[in-house]
Amino acid sequence: MSACVSQSASSPSNACGTTTFCEAQSQSRTSGYVASAEGVSSAPGRLYNPLFLYGAAGLGKTHLLQAIGHRTMDAGLKVIYLSAEQFTNQLITAIGQRRQEEFRQRYRSADVLLIDDIQFIAGKEGTQEEFFHTFNDLFESGKQIVLSSDRRASEIAKLESRLVSRFEWGLPADIQPPDTETRCAILISKAKQDTVDLPTEVAMVLAEHVPGNIRILEGALTKLADKYDEAERTAMSHDIARLATDWPD
Repeated sequence: MSACVSQSASSPSNACGTTTFCEAQSQSRTSGYVASAEGVSSAPGRLYNPLFLYGAAGLGKTHLLQAIGHRTMDAGLKVIYLSAEQFTNQLITAIGQRRQEEFRQRYRSADVLLIDDIQFIAGKEGTQEEFFHTFNDLFESGKQIVLSSDRRASEIAKLESRLVSRFEWGLPADIQPPDTETRCAILISKAKQDTVDLPTEVAMVLAEHVPGNIRILEGALTKLADKYDEAERTAMSHDIARLATDWPD
């Protein structure tokens, strides 16, 4: 089985993690994004190509990329997952070592190419040129391309128009923040993973009052758990939740 390759050509577990679509779905407001990602995994190169995931940080884009990578890798496909910054750095190294052809063959031989934070290549003419040809080669060969970004392709300043048009050939998916109920469910799930006794009413208080993305929300849970341990309470309360997140009265 082909490995999911990262910058250091690490093992599948290190490069793509073990993220599943169930875990990825918990990061988003609806299951629509997950359904699209699952569709891509089931029919790579034939359904949405490219799949372009965009939205603010901490909303689960990387979770979806990793879930796609894990599913397609399990199907025996050659999967390459890395950030756009890593792609750029590897290209610079290849140019310095005069190994551009090796670099090109590495990425153009993929069955599935997953690139995180593609907005990083904006304004980098050499990287955009190389990625343009890599994209074309993979697309014309029926290989799957999945990209993530912090904004829609058309909103990325200094991104070449030919790349903008190609990034929107398939399905641009706008990842939105989860609603309060989903945030509450995420907290309860995370608490179970961390063996923290989190009452539903306390989880709801956190979900309603802690601002920011899922990473910030999970950070608030960690802080709450620390307060809980220090207080040696047998159950959490609204007051402890308020104390842990430093809310004003």
